[in-house]
Amino acid sequence: MSSQLRARLLIGAPGLALAAGAVAVALEGPDADRLLNAAMAGIGVLLVWSVAVAVRLRYPQRPLGLLLFILAGVYAIQTMVASPNPYLFTLARAARPAVEVLLIWVMLAFPSGRLPGGSERALVVAASLAVALLWLPDVLLSPQIPMAGVFVRCQGDCPRNVLFLSDWPAAANALHVAFRMVGTLILVATALLLSYRLHQATPLMRRAMAPVVLASIARVITMAGFLATNVINVAQNLTFWAIPLAIALGLLRGRLYLAKALQRLVTGLRERPTVHDLRRVMANALDDPSLSVAYWLKDGERWIDADGQTVALPYPMPMQGRAAKILLDEGGRPVAALVHDAALLEEPVLIDAVASSMQSALESHRMDAELKASKAHTAAAVEEERHRIERDLHDGAQQRLIAMRMKLGVTQRLLDHDPRRAAALVGELGSDVDAALAELRALAHGIAPPLLVERGLSDALKEVAQRAAIPVRTDIEDVGRCHPGIERAVYFCCIEALQNAAKHAGPSATVVLTLSRSNGHINFCITDDGGGSMASTTSPIGQGLRNMQERIKAVGGQLDFAPGVGTGFRVIGSIPD
Repeated sequence: MSSQLRARLLIGAPGLALAAGAVAVALEGPDADRLLNAAMAGIGVLLVWSVAVAVRLRYPQRPLGLLLFILAGVYAIQTMVASPNPYLFTLARAARPAVEVLLIWVMLAFPSGRLPGGSERALVVAASLAVALLWLPDVLLSPQIPMAGVFVRCQGDCPRNVLFLSDWPAAANALHVAFRMVGTLILVATALLLSYRLHQATPLMRRAMAPVVLASIARVITMAGFLATNVINVAQNLTFWAIPLAIALGLLRGRLYLAKALQRLVTGLRERPTVHDLRRVMANALDDPSLSVAYWLKDGERWIDADGQTVALPYPMPMQGRAAKILLDEGGRPVAALVHDAALLEEPVLIDAVASSMQSALESHRMDAELKASKAHTAAAVEEERHRIERDLHDGAQQRLIAMRMKLGVTQRLLDHDPRRAAALVGELGSDVDAALAELRALAHGIAPPLLVERGLSDALKEVAQRAAIPVRTDIEDVGRCHPGIERAVYFCCIEALQNAAKHAGPSATVVLTLSRSNGHINFCITDDGGGSMASTTSPIGQGLRNMQERIKAVGGQLDFAPGVGTGFRVIGSIPD
């Protein structure tokens, strides 16, 4: 005997025993009513228990099977209402609402057996409290157990209520009315919640939930009508049986879906799909058009899609109807993830089969996606380098050429009335050309000006002040050596500020350049006393000022622009060293 067959017999035997006991109790008196009760009770118990066995064997990790076992056991107690024994009769009648509480629990917890949210838990708790605080006190205060019930055939000659404590008709009637009203409201709320869940479900989840949800809605409407009218009809039994039958139908549909999905997967793999067709093959196999694939980028420690864009996974918990299956390599490291409809969590065997079938292809696709991401990163680095060269040209060689152009203009004006001064300026132009060539050579090699590299920021700024196109007074401390990036940023920022002062401050203006180091910061300031202004605090800044800001921010510093004292303009910067 196989282990699976032994498991089926062990799980199924208690159900047969419960049904046999129910029939034996119902047959204590051989009349037509008792025989009818026995038949209906046996059908109900065996049906629920059989479905519980099937769920437990198919999905051993789900609490749904345990819930169904408990429901079958409590439902079997109901057959005792056919017994003339007052103790069995009272037990069965008093426990009757517990069947509906468990049934509401099963309805709201389907398909996993776990209540998914606060609303579902609140309804189950409310139903339990209604039974404990309204129904049971009503039973204790009534000589005859109130309300008709399923399988109850006695009319006035029912066995006595052994739980009766005191005859208090007014209180018993109030509790009875309250129980029926509260019970009706709970059942209506359950029907509305089930309808809302069905409406909000994804197409794949809706297909799995629909039979059970529709049967559950029919059940709660039937029971709400019973509580409102106290009239028993055959629909109460039919709708009760409909729920386990719908669950069994769901199991059957799940097996058919699993078989079709595996068939579609094998067919898709037979066509030898490329990595670009991989998602389509898996989506078709799982019947989930929304399925997507994410790949683990080892270097970046992040998930990316096939286009190299960063994505967030609904993992480890599903989010907004989506879930993720992580695929690992032989070393236990993530390779890829299937982002799929959360309804597929009910078929873990299928997800595992698809994932294992696609493991090697997904690894290849992950490498392609990683290559795309690397190319995108390289392109971004190239663009950043292009901007750096552009800034260096603008802040360095271009500014020096502008200064030379300004000297030429001054020289041209001096040729007529001050030839000696004009000749001196022409002589200076030669050294300026040499300096411009040196800067261009340094830029071509990707390095800072030689003086800055060899002797540091303080000496380099002193040299810049001496050859500036405008008189510059300096207050430059020996700040020592800093990080090359900081030295480069401050150096080019000061050159840009001096050139802007030369252009905008006027021919008679002077500039003050200060540099200091204090409290872990490199501080610098360029202030002119001219009447012009290269920017205002409200107008948009130009490209030169924008370049200055970008340079300083790139090394973690801050650069501000402000009017000078009285007139002129001030550039103030500070960088943590």
